[in-house]
Amino acid sequence: MKFIRLVLVVCVVALMAAAFQPTRAADALPEVVKMPEKIADGKDVTITISNLPPETDAVALKQWQDQVARFEKMYPNVTVKSVEYTYAPDTFAALVAGKQVPTLFRVYMTDPSKYIDAGVAADISKIFEANKLGDIFNKDIINLATKDGKVYGIPFQAYAMGLGYNIKMLEKAGFKAAPKTWDELRDMAKKLTDRDAGISGFSFINDGGNATGWHFTVLGYTFGASPADIIKAEGSDKYSAGFGEGAMVDALKFIKDLRWTDDVLPRDTLAWDTNGAQLATGKAAMVLMAGDQYNWIKGSFKEADMKDFGFAPLPEGPGGIASLVGGDMSMISAAATPEEQEAALYFQLWKQLDPTEIKSALDAQKANPDAVIGGPILPMYVGDYESSRVAFETPYYTLPAENYAPFLEAVTTGKVKLQVEPSPAGQDYYAAVGAAVSTILTDESADPAAILSDAAKSFQGTVLDHLAAKK
Repeated sequence: MKFIRLVLVVCVVALMAAAFQPTRAADALPEVVKMPEKIADGKDVTITISNLPPETDAVALKQWQDQVARFEKMYPNVTVKSVEYTYAPDTFAALVAGKQVPTLFRVYMTDPSKYIDAGVAADISKIFEANKLGDIFNKDIINLATKDGKVYGIPFQAYAMGLGYNIKMLEKAGFKAAPKTWDELRDMAKKLTDRDAGISGFSFINDGGNATGWHFTVLGYTFGASPADIIKAEGSDKYSAGFGEGAMVDALKFIKDLRWTDDVLPRDTLAWDTNGAQLATGKAAMVLMAGDQYNWIKGSFKEADMKDFGFAPLPEGPGGIASLVGGDMSMISAAATPEEQEAALYFQLWKQLDPTEIKSALDAQKANPDAVIGGPILPMYVGDYESSRVAFETPYYTLPAENYAPFLEAVTTGKVKLQVEPSPAGQDYYAAVGAAVSTILTDESADPAAILSDAAKSFQGTVLDHLAAKK
């Protein structure tokens, strides 16, 4: 398993300084893609692209349609058909089987390799290299969509897990900053918990489903686990479940202590949204979450003052400071004709990297009084291009970027070890450990080591042992 180590060449001081430069014109952003005079030699070509906003999001839909119209005006021979489809592994498998994969589609950042191996994604190396895009994209992210030196994807957005916290609640309790270690978090959470007021010191997803396994896994990374430890590659398409011992057991013991010894966790069942709502409504002082969830909080809780919320790296554990990275990768269908592939790839590059389009998108977003811009996401770019883009985008921010400085500093200086999801069968694995977490939270007598050992054995027999047979 190859890990992501997102090391940016831009130092934090330069990044923060650039972030407070005045607004700059679109032409101040570097032109990194040379758009062709003609696409497909002027021949008529039709492409389909995924992720069309729904009609219920009128602002985003109009922005999308206007952008498509501008591209079609530039290239009158290209017709762009948009579909609302949003990626999910199970539904995408049906599209592949039915030969209905859009020309341009997005997948989770952890999934490109399986579509490269299956021949679903097209090789885009020629155009990628011609525009020297390897110089502006972080190589470790690009490597997720690279095989045998060939590039198959363009990163669209990225996030990492961290610790959201209520600044005022921490200050009122006498804390000046987020906890640096898990032991410190335990002590702080005890003081911050107020059962009479319905306030928990710390919260994470606990509904026993896949998302619970997702949160538990990133906690396990801080205790020293790695993707390769959790699902071990044994060669010849054979894998073994390794999460029934070691760091993952230690992490589950920690959760048991939080629940039964410290009593600092919510007693309600929480999914992705209700966990985020704990922070947004003041029901939890500290919350394990992905940085991009601040976008959802601002859009869903109009009364919440976003200046009250900070974002920091997860506390340090025996395995150091770690996080789980995710996001979306744009890919081109290998089933499309070369002309369709060319049109689709240039559409994505133009949409994402053209200075005028970047400005147009930001202007359209800022015109919306409910605009959400500037959350603690992971930078996908590096070097001078990254610093220029941050400087340009900062005046558009509607979220308090300064509140996320602890997280950004830790990431950009390499203090945070960024890991990917365990694979293969990552979702099945999440389901297995999510159920284990639920057991620990509901049964005080449950033994973390025995629960995880049983889960690993079951996962081995019902999932991993069948993978080689499917090949």
